[in-house]
Amino acid sequence: MDLFPLLGSLALLLGLMLYLGRPLLREGQSRAVPIDDGTQQLYERKEQLLGAIVELELDHEIGKVPEEDFQRLFDQLESEALATIGKLDQLNGAGSSELESRIDAEVAALRQSAAIPSCTKCGAPRRDGDQFCPQCGTALAELS
Repeated sequence: MDLFPLLGSLALLLGLMLYLGRPLLREGQSRAVPIDDGTQQLYERKEQLLGAIVELELDHEIGKVPEEDFQRLFDQLESEALATIGKLDQLNGAGSSELESRIDAEVAALRQSAAIPSCTKCGAPRRDGDQFCPQCGTALAELS
């Protein structure tokens, strides 16, 4: 009788170890393309730059960084981050023509949505002939 709780505990412990260790075992198998040191450094640099941008924005919001310094530093970090991301895209084989066509499609969709008339007070879309905003109730004739 004393052997059953011991075997049950061992089985439970083994199951828990396998469950917790599964991501570690899978990590080595999931990468079809090995990442060399240069690519890994680019990924790390990208994360550092994005973190620095977030930190700079927070410092600016609380008033630690003046507007002039913020804009200069932000522009520097942003350009370096974009260059790093561009290098990573080239290494990953992202086709620039495919990317440009996706960007063009999204820009066209944004321009089309901007052409829809909207309430100037709350920004809700409206239809032709509406006299009042369907969202906030503002008279649209007064806003035009």
